[in-house]
Amino acid sequence: MLIVERLSAGYGETEVLTNVSIRIGRGEIVAIVGANGAGKSTLLRTIMGSLRMRTGSARFDNISLAGRAPYRIAGLGIRLVPEGRRIFPNLSVEENLLTGVYLGRQASRAAALDRVFALFPILAERRNHQAATLSGGQQQMLALGRALAGEPRLLMLDEPSLGLAPRVIEEIFSTLSELRSSEIGILLVEQNARKALAVADRAYVLENGQVTLEGPAPELAANRAIVDAYLGGHA
Repeated sequence: MLIVERLSAGYGETEVLTNVSIRIGRGEIVAIVGANGAGKSTLLRTIMGSLRMRTGSARFDNISLAGRAPYRIAGLGIRLVPEGRRIFPNLSVEENLLTGVYLGRQASRAAALDRVFALFPILAERRNHQAATLSGGQQQMLALGRALAGEPRLLMLDEPSLGLAPRVIEEIFSTLSELRSSEIGILLVEQNARKALAVADRAYVLENGQVTLEGPAPELAANRAIVDAYLGGHA
C-alpha cells in the first residue's frame, strides 16, 4: 500500500531523516518506535506532504506523493491524526466529524457519522456538545473519529496515547485492533513503545533519523536492546 524508499527530509539546513525506508500493507499495523527527536513525527509530516522530501520517494498504491499538497494526499485516502488532536474547539462534535467527510451526499455524511458513533458511543451521546467541553480522552476519540469519517485507506497516528488515562489508552488501542479487519493500513507513531509493539504487526526503530532495526513486532518486543532502551528494562 505505502512504500517509502531512502527518504530524507528536514527543516532549513537541518536534516532530520536520512535514507528512511518503510512499507505498509493493507490491514497491517506498523509501529514506528524511537526516542523524542528521532524523527518520527517528521516522517509522518513528510508522507502527508506538509514537509517536502529532499531525496528518496514515497508511493501510495504506486502513486508518487512527491510534490503533492496535503489535501491531494488526503484525497488519495491517507489521513493523519496529529499529535495534540487539533480539533476545532468551538464546533460541535458532529461538526468536527463532518469536516473529515469529503463526499457531499447527505447519505454519505450520515453513514460516516454512524460508523464513528458505533466505534465511540460517547461521541454519539455528545454529538451536539461543543468539542472544547470534552475530556482529553474524548477529544482524542474525536480526532480519530474525524479521520475515520473520511473512510481512509491508510491511517497515520502521531502519539495517540499522549496525556491520556490508562483506561482511555486501552480503549483507543482496542479500536485500532478492530480496524485491522477493515483492511485499513495503520502507521502508528507512539512514545509508549510497549503498547505500540503489542498492537502492531511489524515495527521499525528510528534513531537519529535513521531506521536501525525492523521486523515483526513480537520479535522486537523481545529484543533485549529494545527492551532496555524503550520498554523500561522489563521484557
